[in-house]
Amino acid sequence: MKQHLFLTGRLIAATTALAFLAGCTTFSKDGGFDTVSTTASQRLGKDAVLVRTDEDRNAVAKRTQELLSRPLGMDDAIQIALLNNRGLQASYSELGIAEADLVQAGRLPNPGFTFSRTHGGNDLSISRTFTLGLLNMLTLPLSTRIESRRFEQTRLLAADAML
Repeated sequence: MKQHLFLTGRLIAATTALAFLAGCTTFSKDGGFDTVSTTASQRLGKDAVLVRTDEDRNAVAKRTQELLSRPLGMDDAIQIALLNNRGLQASYSELGIAEADLVQAGRLPNPGFTFSRTHGGNDLSISRTFTLGLLNMLTLPLSTRIESRRFEQTRLLAADAML
């Protein structure tokens, strides 16, 4: 009997640890843009740039002006198109959204706490409620796998749009 309780306790502890570790998904440094950047470099020999800040925008404008200051060839025209295509920038931004969905899918839902105090006449009633998304916890590994596949699909679609 003691061994059965011991094994049950270990199973519960392992399941709890796994659930908490599944919630440790973090954001990547570049929001999944590395796939696009690597594809541009390997297949086209060009640079793909994710424009997020004014500093990035200024760097792209400077690089474009450098390319336009000399006679324009096919390779330079392709590089200028990759740097200044707003549709590509939009697809690159979708990578960040898909990654945020992936990270959110890997996080445990917040528990809820409710306390209430009611009284009528001489009666006092105190209620306490604790809610936990048990179904969300049980489906956490599945939803993480689904969002992981969606994120990979978005990465490949962004790389394809760049090509």
